[in-house]
Amino acid sequence: MAQLPPDGLGAGAPPDDDRSPDGWAALPRPRVDAPRRFNVSLVWLVPLVALLVGASLLVRTVLLIGPRIEIEFNSAESIEPGRTEVRYKEVVIGRVETVQLRDDRTRVVVTVQLDRNAASIAVEDTTFWVVRPRVGTSGITGLGTLLSGAYIGVDAGVSRQERTHFKGLESPPFVLRGEPGSVFVLRADDLGSLDVGSPVYHRRTRVGRVVGYTLDPDRDELSIKIFVEAPYQKLVTTQTRFWNASGVDVTIGASGLTLDTQSLVSVLAGGLAFADPPDTPNGTPAAENSVFTLAGDRAEALAPPAGPPMPVRMVFDQSVRGLAPGAPIDFLGVEIGRVRQVSLQYDARRDRFPVEVTADIFPLRFGPIRSAASSGASGRADDEALIQNLVDHGLRAQLRTGNLLTGQLYVAFDFQPGRAPARVQRDAGLLTLPTVPGTLSEIQPQIADIVQKVSKIPFDQIGRDLQATLRGAQTTIAQLTPEAQKALAEVQRTLQKAQGTLDTLERGVLDPSAPLQRNVEDTMLELQRASRSLRTLADYLQMHPESLLRGKPPDPAIPSRGGSNR
Repeated sequence: MAQLPPDGLGAGAPPDDDRSPDGWAALPRPRVDAPRRFNVSLVWLVPLVALLVGASLLVRTVLLIGPRIEIEFNSAESIEPGRTEVRYKEVVIGRVETVQLRDDRTRVVVTVQLDRNAASIAVEDTTFWVVRPRVGTSGITGLGTLLSGAYIGVDAGVSRQERTHFKGLESPPFVLRGEPGSVFVLRADDLGSLDVGSPVYHRRTRVGRVVGYTLDPDRDELSIKIFVEAPYQKLVTTQTRFWNASGVDVTIGASGLTLDTQSLVSVLAGGLAFADPPDTPNGTPAAENSVFTLAGDRAEALAPPAGPPMPVRMVFDQSVRGLAPGAPIDFLGVEIGRVRQVSLQYDARRDRFPVEVTADIFPLRFGPIRSAASSGASGRADDEALIQNLVDHGLRAQLRTGNLLTGQLYVAFDFQPGRAPARVQRDAGLLTLPTVPGTLSEIQPQIADIVQKVSKIPFDQIGRDLQATLRGAQTTIAQLTPEAQKALAEVQRTLQKAQGTLDTLERGVLDPSAPLQRNVEDTMLELQRASRSLRTLADYLQMHPESLLRGKPPDPAIPSRGGSNR
């Protein structure tokens, strides 16, 4: 807009007399330009767009980022910051950011940034481990990481208590949460060749695995945890028996040598097996964490229930070499107990060293005869009365040889007729059973008597007489030899003559051109003609029986002698 002079007049203002309103109208109108609304250059749009993109990325990152957690491991082997992933069910849910030593330098601390959708995994009972190639009893695992690299595996917990610091596992857990199946507990005296990952078999089919074991110091026994996969956990019932199926079970019986094993894996790495006893009703499926007893082998596991044991004591006045703890106690071929301990005692009164054998017998295995010794209104079987009743009928304990090759002994309960009566005594809480010498002890005196009798035989005189007899026989044979040669020559000449006679007979009789053969043929022809004539005569007589009286009439075609033809 044009500015006016201070006096309010323009440079070309008219005189004072022209300052009238009419003079102002004669002046030109000034031009007025309206200011623009936005006076910003387009160059500023570039940083503005960059600012908006950065803000959106920041918001997206804030919305997608999850909690940051720390995991401790014994070693950072195969873990690389910025590269090692955290996977849950093979889905990436985070990544390792840093790896550093703990202050005491005993472990490494791995910092992991989780995604927002994995925030619920950071709870108390979540477990982490490094997935890498491993070789174990269950096989080779983690081979895929040879190409993709190791990663951190996750087993998500179910707790609601959040946590940001964890202690990682050095090996993968053998049972993940949510895996269908059931866990059972087995009580055993020793672990044998079992280990975590050892297979569990049913009818020689792998249905589970060993997932852990602990030694109970209070009870001095092992608790073995096994996991049976679904749907096979239904096969484990309240009647199920478990046994150690490691190695090869060799049995020598009446049918020969028998080898029993579950698989080659169980031979090398150990294994378990289970089954229900035969001829038992179907039991109900066992509950989770049910406790079973682990037997040493299949025969022990599937044996009839033994019931509570009854400790007994036996004293033998003989060598028990070959009798070891665990040796069977046999009653008429049925195993009713096991030897528990063998110890040497001293009898000052007799100045001898008897051997004391303590054992456990199971009265329930006596079968129906156990009920015959029942007493009391309740009918409870009195085991002592049962044993005394059997002893009164001649039952005695005796050592016998179970294997001639190894010399192993066992205790046999058998009836010995004619034995002196005996009483079952209780000493220090143990029943003392009467014993008799073993079969070998009884045979040894008999063998000694036989050897003594044999030693009295005059073998030297018998040898001299036999030698003289042989010399006489040799002289007799030498004298008979010339006569025998002459007789042999005569026999040879006789045989030659007989051979000549047979040759002559063959030429004169059996040769086809011999006269005898021709005469026989002519005779046969005559006999044939005579036979035909007789057959013709018989046919004629059958047709003309009157000819026997009248004779044969003349042939009408032939004229009678002296007649004429008219």
